[in-house]
Amino acid sequence: MTTPVFSILSKRRCRRGRLVAAMALALPAVATAHGIVSSEREDSPLSVGAGVSASHRWDSVIADSGRWQVPGVLMGGEALGSEQGFTLDAASVHLDWRAGERTHVRLDIGSHHAGEIELEEALVGYRLADSLGLQIEAGRMKARFSTENLSHAYARPFSDNNLVYDAFYGGHVVDEGARLMVTPWAGITLGVEGWRGSQFPATAGDDGGARDVFLQWRWQDGAWQVELGTWAQWAEARDRSDSRYTGGHSHGGDSDTAADALRFDGDQDSQGAGARLAWQSGDWFAGLAAEFVRVDVSGTLRDTTRQAALSGDYRGWWLQPELRWRRQALTLRYTKLVLDNHLTGVAGPDLAALAGLNHAGHDPDQWAVSYRYQLQDGLGLRLEWTRNRATAAPVNYLAAGLYWSGALWPAGN
Repeated sequence: MTTPVFSILSKRRCRRGRLVAAMALALPAVATAHGIVSSEREDSPLSVGAGVSASHRWDSVIADSGRWQVPGVLMGGEALGSEQGFTLDAASVHLDWRAGERTHVRLDIGSHHAGEIELEEALVGYRLADSLGLQIEAGRMKARFSTENLSHAYARPFSDNNLVYDAFYGGHVVDEGARLMVTPWAGITLGVEGWRGSQFPATAGDDGGARDVFLQWRWQDGAWQVELGTWAQWAEARDRSDSRYTGGHSHGGDSDTAADALRFDGDQDSQGAGARLAWQSGDWFAGLAAEFVRVDVSGTLRDTTRQAALSGDYRGWWLQPELRWRRQALTLRYTKLVLDNHLTGVAGPDLAALAGLNHAGHDPDQWAVSYRYQLQDGLGLRLEWTRNRATAAPVNYLAAGLYWSGALWPAGN
């Protein structure tokens, strides 16, 4: 029997919850386009939007085996890496419906990495109190604890996933659950989310599930926009496997029977902090985004005959300045992971090698540069250069592609 999401919120483990004081920023326009439904929209009660991004890459971080592995971390979810050649980075259609004064509904159907078409969001929300902005949402949802988790390739500077989110959150967190948000003062949002655990890094069931809390603050004055935020997430896994290349999620990768037999029982706790600052005047726009994540992993790694105790202390951060002028935009991003694992037990070395936890003291990092040119409203051309050092040998590759996003109904919005 599935554990109710609100009982997950009250589970025993609040032990390592070290809320890191934070600063996370996201432009309100981006946040609104990816999962934040305004219940005060005064136009049509129904709006339908869509987006698509497609790119051609002249190399890839994916190994010859077809598996995307960041050495030093257990991976899962939809962290599949970007393939060489022409690929569909992302495509989705999203529908928002305001049903009366207090109720809203969102549906989001899409595909990532040219994979299967999936129901990414199907939620219903209700505003409980106007004075505090108290709102509840439930269904299948993208986690709101970080704006970066809400992003799509067609609405961000880079077509590749953020390396921090690939390594720690399976690309992005989408799960069945419930969310409660309150806005006690203008610009401040406090939220709590409880999840079934159907996505990495958690598992579903009585011994699984995940929950998080977040605090965000937005401020705008003339040409300046700022958003600060922080969050903490607790995820519990039992009998968790890396299912990215099994079943219907192969995406061109090869199944490794030995690696697929690995299971993890334990916890992953993470805390995050970040910031975005934006300034716009006339034809010029300048922005700076940064985020820091700390992850604590504790549990047991095992296969059919062996096991070892795993303790991991990970840190990841990224910095992203951006400059725009009229139809042109130039963005730089640097991402860094610092990974420390300890496996205790006779089988520790063998299981570490099998799971890809050995990284020979090398901490992955990535440089990326994106140039975008807006061909017309909603449609843009993107050129990218990436230097990915997930492994000790760097991989450099170029990418070129098109992206589009816009409103389908009402037309012209």
